[in-house]
Amino acid sequence: MAARRMTPLPPLLAVGRRWLLARVAALTLLQAAAAGAAAIATRSLFAALDTAPEDLPATALIVLALSGAVIATVRVAAQLAGERLGQGYALDLREALFDHACAMSASDVAARRSGYVGLRFVGDMTAFRNWARLGLPRLIAGVILIPATCLILAWLSPALLWALLPPVAVALVAIVAGGPMLVPLQRRLRARRGRIAAEMTERMALAPEIDRLGRRSGEMRRLRQRSERMIQAALARLRLAEALKALPDLVAGLCAALLILIGARTGLGTGTIAAALAVLGLLLTPMRELAGVWNHYAAWRAARDKCAAALARPRRGNYGRRGLPPGPVTLSMAGLPLNADSPPLSMTCDAGARCLLSLPEAQISHLFSLLQRLEVPPPETLFLSGIPLEQLSRGALRRNICRIGPDVPMLRGSLRRMLTLAVSSRPDDDRILDVIDRLGLRGVLCPDGDLNRRVSEGGRNLSTEQRAAISLVQAAMARPRLVLVGQDMSAAGPDLCNALGRWLKGASVTVLCAESVAARIGLGEDATTAGPAG
Repeated sequence: MAARRMTPLPPLLAVGRRWLLARVAALTLLQAAAAGAAAIATRSLFAALDTAPEDLPATALIVLALSGAVIATVRVAAQLAGERLGQGYALDLREALFDHACAMSASDVAARRSGYVGLRFVGDMTAFRNWARLGLPRLIAGVILIPATCLILAWLSPALLWALLPPVAVALVAIVAGGPMLVPLQRRLRARRGRIAAEMTERMALAPEIDRLGRRSGEMRRLRQRSERMIQAALARLRLAEALKALPDLVAGLCAALLILIGARTGLGTGTIAAALAVLGLLLTPMRELAGVWNHYAAWRAARDKCAAALARPRRGNYGRRGLPPGPVTLSMAGLPLNADSPPLSMTCDAGARCLLSLPEAQISHLFSLLQRLEVPPPETLFLSGIPLEQLSRGALRRNICRIGPDVPMLRGSLRRMLTLAVSSRPDDDRILDVIDRLGLRGVLCPDGDLNRRVSEGGRNLSTEQRAAISLVQAAMARPRLVLVGQDMSAAGPDLCNALGRWLKGASVTVLCAESVAARIGLGEDATTAGPAG
């Protein structure tokens, strides 16, 4: 049975990313120091304007001028560090999701909607990246800059700090209290937006057929209804998010008025008041960003839950460590269930024998998936050369079992790449063409000898004959010990069937073949037929 072990989410603060986060914190402290120096310089310059406007302190002017450049440079550096942090985190997540999908059974992967699979690698990655790139660094900036600016205000005048604290504290409490309400709103928005994106991704490929069936209006009406619900969710999320961001602006005017009023009544100079107003501007910026942090956090929470659910899906379990002995394999099945409606399969196929399967197409396909470990067979039901399948290593299965037919997987790339997918080391072009010529497939695959021909994902730009021919060349170069031929080869032409038959006669391999195809590829009378046990 499939293992239920959950793949953990990659840690946000892995070793390399901890240093990036520490760099963001250090740069934020430097930004706070530059802001404090600018406030001190502003105070000094305003004081000089009152006493000796013709003799302004040069040091204060230089500090004030340079503080802006320092803050701007530090902010860019912090953004770059945050971007590296976010991209590194997203990369680890992509690898974890893809690695987990590779370990799932083929049927579980096929059961997932392709649109949602794409969202895991695109939409959710944006949420993860934005939390690491924007949310976490801005949270750190708020934690550092807000207390730092309050300390600068206290240094300028404790009375100004006490005047500013009540409205600032009220705004911060409202931001902290209102932020968690974004989590369910963001989750609902992402669910509705994801449903639309997944459906449109899948339906775009079927658009001409949908129109032919007269379902264009119905699908557009469905899209409009779901979009309206998504828009309502987006507005609800945006309303709260922007309200939280607006709280600092709401108290900004009141804080400025209080600074001027308290400064005038306590006899503070214009320089101190001007410096306090500058500090107020610096204080409001991290408060606004702190309100935005909640939005990134809410999106991250929703995406994290989705990815955690994806990584919790059952895996096929670990491979063993054993290899196969030399020569063709002996294949044995002991009470192997293929589906709930048919009796289990028990049979033995001797080394080098040709065994025909008298089974429905779906059961043959499932059996081949079990042999290739795309699905998980019950333990102690499948044996290769006396070794339980679950004890064999990944390499042993990959090198020694080949399936021939038009439905083998094909990746986007050159024809050369497709023909050598099943071999450990890629042979040169002369070797590839020699194998093609010996099989008599030059006219089918590359009449001009050009191996640079582009093959689309899944071999969509190839004919059924060409895809099956590629699988045969792959097997001829890989030299497997067990060859699987399914009913999909019934669609192959006579030239390809003859080429397969000639190769099988000259190859020292064990063959498992659908009975309906055996006559077409010329398997001899000595082939044995197997079906489910009665």
